[in-house]
Amino acid sequence: MSTAVWPPIPEDERKKREDESLARELSWLLDSLQETLASLKSGLDDCYALLAPIEPGNTLVMSSPRSESIKGHVTRVGSRVVKGQLTLRLKTYSPVQLSISPTKPLILPELTQLRNLLNQSLDCIDITRWTGDRTSADFIDGQLRLLHGIILEALGVLKGPALLSPTEPPPSSTAPIPPPTSFHFQPWFENPPDPESFDPPLPGDLSLDLHLSESSLVLTARVLEIAQREQNLGERLAYAIGAQRRLEHDEMDDVFLFRGEEVRVKEKVRVVGGADPSFLSLGAKLGALELIVKGSRVALGVVTGRELEDD
Repeated sequence: MSTAVWPPIPEDERKKREDESLARELSWLLDSLQETLASLKSGLDDCYALLAPIEPGNTLVMSSPRSESIKGHVTRVGSRVVKGQLTLRLKTYSPVQLSISPTKPLILPELTQLRNLLNQSLDCIDITRWTGDRTSADFIDGQLRLLHGIILEALGVLKGPALLSPTEPPPSSTAPIPPPTSFHFQPWFENPPDPESFDPPLPGDLSLDLHLSESSLVLTARVLEIAQREQNLGERLAYAIGAQRRLEHDEMDDVFLFRGEEVRVKEKVRVVGGADPSFLSLGAKLGALELIVKGSRVALGVVTGRELEDD
């Protein structure tokens, strides 16, 4: 089966009518994208509200499920952890109970960056709708690409760094690739929390790191020792006869510069807290908005004859 114009028209006249039809379709699409942008703005406003510092905040359980190493809870309000109680029963450290000081809350830089990215995306939409040339396909395509990149980066920050233990296999080549992000996830030793944020103040040989990963808060406790410390006779004898063994973890052979001193990690315990409902909702909303933006870029590319470039 074939299609043809009847009665036949000259080739130049047919080409002219095709161009006119394509121009009308492009004009309609650019007008409809203004409605799409308004819908995206509403969705991003909802995402921004999920990170607002609204009391009483979200209280999350921070307890290791199969041991008594870490037990407790923390309360997050916006990008700060304002209170909490933690009990640590580590193998190489005396039991300790800590409270998070309400006067010096812990700041989560990932959430601060998320708020900045959401602000950037809202500004991008406002510029696209009210400042630039809404009839220019090139301008709209560039703005949609910029918006898509910002949302992908926000999803990458929400996902957080990969958490693989030495016993876990690396992801296969067929596993989905996480969204890219230019956000610098600071290592635990670069910008440790203020010891005064805990009550009693955190000892110098104990490190607590709290960060975001997979829409949950992850707490990592580390027992530290001076890198150049010599083992005493009892320790050497215990290691020699097998009565005592080093606790194996992924950082056991590394040396870190922590608060001006070279240290080793003697023991490391990580616990993934309960999923934060605000983070789960935020991830779902951002994922849906990313699909809308990508679909808009594809539609515009089809009409203008451009292929969607990989970001």
